[in-house]
Amino acid sequence: MSAQYKIIGGDGLEYGPATLNDLRTWCEEGRVGPSTPVWRSDDPRWRPASLRDELKWDLQLNAGATDESEPDPLAEFVARHPLPRPAGFWVRLGAHIIDWMILTSLIMLLTLPWAEALGRLQEGALQETKSSTPDSRVLLEFMLVSLSINLPLTLAYQTFFNGQSGATPGKRLMGLRVERADGTPLGYRGAAIRSLAEFVTSLTLGIGYLIIAFDPGKLALHDRMAKTRVVHR
Repeated sequence: MSAQYKIIGGDGLEYGPATLNDLRTWCEEGRVGPSTPVWRSDDPRWRPASLRDELKWDLQLNAGATDESEPDPLAEFVARHPLPRPAGFWVRLGAHIIDWMILTSLIMLLTLPWAEALGRLQEGALQETKSSTPDSRVLLEFMLVSLSINLPLTLAYQTFFNGQSGATPGKRLMGLRVERADGTPLGYRGAAIRSLAEFVTSLTLGIGYLIIAFDPGKLALHDRMAKTRVVHR
């Protein structure tokens, strides 16, 4: 299957998918110039058209002789489309705390009809932890009930907001965005994969989150697993 292309036009809008022949026609029409950002399906990075080898000849035919005083297309591309700044540990922690507060409130609201029974179950589990011979059955029951409530709602919360707009309410308030490693939107499928990966991170006793502080790209364990990144908007 031949590669598909997309471009960002002079109006800032994205056009495509298109074939290589479409792009060559657009070069002839002047819609694609040396600094036009071009995305290719088998090389999913936005690059100026002048750095796409298959378009160089078409751009030369369209532009004719070039003036040495003209700006470098790559420098112009970087100036117009600066790389997003990765979000560090503390700002992500702040967003996580906000999301935790919102999610906890939602869970309490949704489980309000069973609040009394859940309260008794929690109190029983607390009493068992203080006992010298705790009843493992009571503790296991509490863990399973908590997991069956918290896990689906947490996955749904993260998948919906990250899939819809690329940010949960906490990340939006902190000015952050979640995206794929190549800079494209997550979508609901990508958001679901990332949510499941973050559940795995939560089982590492915080280590999967702490590596954000030391990773050059500010990536958590689940970012590496799901091939995502968190950046400033």
